[in-house]
Amino acid sequence: MLTLLQIVQAVQGELGLPQSTSVVGNTDATTTQMFNLANRVLDDLRRDNRWTAMQFEYDLIVSTPITVTGDTTQNSAVIQNISPSTAGLDMNYAISGPGLLQDARVKTVDSSTQLTMTMESVGDNLTGGTFLFGRDTYPVPSDFDFFNNDTMWDRTNQWRLLGPDSPQIDQWHRSGIVSTGPRRHWRKLGPYASTFRLWPAPFEIASPLQLVFEYLSLNAVNVNGAGTTFAQYFTSDTDTPLLDDQAIIMGIKWMFWEIKGFNSLPMQNRYVDYVSKLAARDAGAPTLTMVRRVAPIYLSPANVQDGNWPGPGNNSPSGA
Repeated sequence: MLTLLQIVQAVQGELGLPQSTSVVGNTDATTTQMFNLANRVLDDLRRDNRWTAMQFEYDLIVSTPITVTGDTTQNSAVIQNISPSTAGLDMNYAISGPGLLQDARVKTVDSSTQLTMTMESVGDNLTGGTFLFGRDTYPVPSDFDFFNNDTMWDRTNQWRLLGPDSPQIDQWHRSGIVSTGPRRHWRKLGPYASTFRLWPAPFEIASPLQLVFEYLSLNAVNVNGAGTTFAQYFTSDTDTPLLDDQAIIMGIKWMFWEIKGFNSLPMQNRYVDYVSKLAARDAGAPTLTMVRRVAPIYLSPANVQDGNWPGPGNNSPSGA
C-alpha cells in the first residue's frame, strides 16, 4: 500500500503539478486541498461497499446479575439502605424485585447505599427486599460504523439473537403483557456509547453469557503502516489506507478537477467503474449454476435446524 505522501505525489504527478515533499502540515494550498480530499475520498470509498477489510467481530461477555437488599416505599422511585453497596451500578442496569414494574431501570446512583429508579415502586412499603440488577446495555466498539446484518448470536446457548427489534416491538415487550419468549432480543438505542440493548435483561444467567456480532469499522487507515493501530482518517505522511490506494488516487483527481471547474466527468466515470470492479471481486462469490440446484452434501444452515432435535424426551416420532 502507498503512504499518504506517495498517494498525493501520484495525484500531483498525473495532473502535471509540482510534487510535494510532505503533506500533513504543508502550507501549500494545493497540497492542503489534496490532503483533505484524500480523507473525503476515503470516507466515500468506505461507504460504497461492505469491504472485507473493514469487517470486524465483536465479542461481548454479558455479566451475571448483581444481588442486593434494600428498602422501598410505595409510589417512590428510591431504593434506600442498599446492602452491600451500589458499587458497579449505573444506568446500564435493569432492576427486578418485589413491587417493581417490568423494565424498571437505574436512573441515578445517589450514594453508596441509595439509588433512584426510572419508575416508582407500586408495591407496599418493603424493608430488606431482594433486588436483582442485570446489565442489559453495552457499548458498541469505539470504531463502530454499522452492523453486519444477521450476525448476532448467543454462543453460550448456540442460537441467534432476535432483532433488531423496532421501537414498537421493543416497547411491546417492555410495557405489554407478553414480555418474554424463548430467545433474547436486541436493538440499538440512542447516540451514546452504550447502545446495544438486550431484552429480556439477563436476570436469570448463572454464569457469563457470551454474545457476538460483526460490524463495519470506521477505521480505514493503518497508522504509520505499522499494522497495530488504526484510525478513521489520514493524520501522518506515513499512514497507509486499508482500502485500495489506486481508487483513492483516482478519487482525489476527479474531485480536485471538479472543484477547479474543469470537465471532471471522464475522471469520475473512471473512478466509479474502478470502484465497482473492486466491489464485485471483494470477498469472492459463489459459482452460480443455470441448472437445478443440488442440495449440499455438507452440514450447513440449509439442512440443520436450530433446535428441537428428535430424540428421547424431544417428541421423537419413534417414541424412543
